[in-house]
Amino acid sequence: MTALDPGPRQEILGDHALFPGMVLPREREELLRAQQAERSAQDPVQRIRPRSPRPLTRESVAARVDVSPTLEVTERVQSIWDQGVRESRELADSLAALAPSWRGRDTGGCTAEDAQCEDLLVAAALRCSDTVAYRRIRDGHRGVDLCPRIFARLRAGEFPAAWFRELLRRTLGLTDEEMTLVDATVSAWDPGITSEHFSRCLGTVVATLLERRELPPRIDVEARRRVEFEHGGDDGTACLRIVGPVPELLQLARRLDDAARTLQAAQRHALEAGVEVPLDPQGRAAEQGRPLSLSELRYHLLTMADLDTDGVGLSAASFRMNVTVPLLSLMGHSDAPGMLDGRIPIPAEMARELAAGEDAWHRLLTDPVSGEFLPAPAERYAVPQAMREHLRVRMTTCSVPGCRRPASCATEADHIEEYDHEDPLHGGRTAVDNLHLLCWKHHALKTARRIDPVRVDASHSPTGRTGTLWSIDEEMRIFQEDDTDLATPAIVKDLKDSWARIQALRDQRDAALRDHAERTRDESPPERPPQGAPPGAPPPPF
Repeated sequence: MTALDPGPRQEILGDHALFPGMVLPREREELLRAQQAERSAQDPVQRIRPRSPRPLTRESVAARVDVSPTLEVTERVQSIWDQGVRESRELADSLAALAPSWRGRDTGGCTAEDAQCEDLLVAAALRCSDTVAYRRIRDGHRGVDLCPRIFARLRAGEFPAAWFRELLRRTLGLTDEEMTLVDATVSAWDPGITSEHFSRCLGTVVATLLERRELPPRIDVEARRRVEFEHGGDDGTACLRIVGPVPELLQLARRLDDAARTLQAAQRHALEAGVEVPLDPQGRAAEQGRPLSLSELRYHLLTMADLDTDGVGLSAASFRMNVTVPLLSLMGHSDAPGMLDGRIPIPAEMARELAAGEDAWHRLLTDPVSGEFLPAPAERYAVPQAMREHLRVRMTTCSVPGCRRPASCATEADHIEEYDHEDPLHGGRTAVDNLHLLCWKHHALKTARRIDPVRVDASHSPTGRTGTLWSIDEEMRIFQEDDTDLATPAIVKDLKDSWARIQALRDQRDAALRDHAERTRDESPPERPPQGAPPGAPPPPF
């Protein structure tokens, strides 16, 4: 308690009532009364004020690395200190540049459509997704507007950038009023404390504020029950993350563990008796002659479990889960990775295993010459399922630049040029070239005419390729090329041009070889028969 709250300790040591007969100077007594009044007026959270035993400066920081630092050690540590100061100032500049894009979202300063357009503008400038852009804007607002005193220390290079990022992350669930108190408290902290001390005291501040609420988070956990999917790196793995109240998840973990241990024992008995092994979908337990590990059994229990929807019927999926495999990889002649759902790379061996386990394969029909979608374009407003599948494989995410919501769910086929119900053959046709997939949010934004796509052919394109020019809120225009991973007209033209160049190079090579052979034949002297040989005798065989 003393380390976190030095105020009471100072009050005890300085209270003359503990020392009978002791009289303090008048100035000291008045100072103590003023300090006591100030502490009484302070919020208890502000009394959490960690201090360092001695000040930490650029000149003294080397002593924390080495008791007797040499000149070389001192220069290195001071150079790293200077880098930390620059990092703090750069973070402050970045937050200050993004803070105005918040535009008073929480106070009615802008509409939801205004905010979405602003997110797209920032995403285009930072070359990131609109979700990441929103988080960066939110951090800028919270850092600059809600924590002005801490931000001033960050901009001066006094507050470490790592501390500021941790503060933004751990206070994300606090209200604006609570953030004001955090700003007043943390801005007064001694910068010489260790990072562990900072993290511990910050946790105390946040926990204290949360416990003051009418319904603390440990009771009000409805908003914290969630399941999140995160695909891993490029090794074909992913993560399913469950967040919720500790008692519920602990109970789930114990049920899962009990089931796995029961199955492991059943597998052991089955192997000893020579009968079929339960829950061995890949036959590994039977092959190895020993039961599966508890970790693997837990995985099988979760992935093979039936989901109880309490009698509610599930709607049919809009799209099937696609695995796109290069033909040479499928035949085993290449190790080029496949793509799961058009956006998650998986190893070639995994793609081959998935393909081998399917009863039916689906192909995308395109014209081998033009690359156009082979089934005839619909002359009606509704988009046929085959055309939707073709669009989804070409467009794995929402078509709006910066949006990465997967096209496999929550997307709608939209006409780029509005469909002409009066005359479907003229403008706005239901054809692949005039269709794209939009998530519900950006579909509504397009309907409100806040974003406007226009198709651009190759002759008028800034890159020489066909694409879409997006106008965002009439403030920014972004050109996005068509995806040419499939046999689209653009890729077919590239292949034909490449083949023509290869043919021309081969013809040039053949002509050069013929010329060389003719020159060699003309310049070489005629063969003479050896002297002494009779006229007309053949030359010797050497």
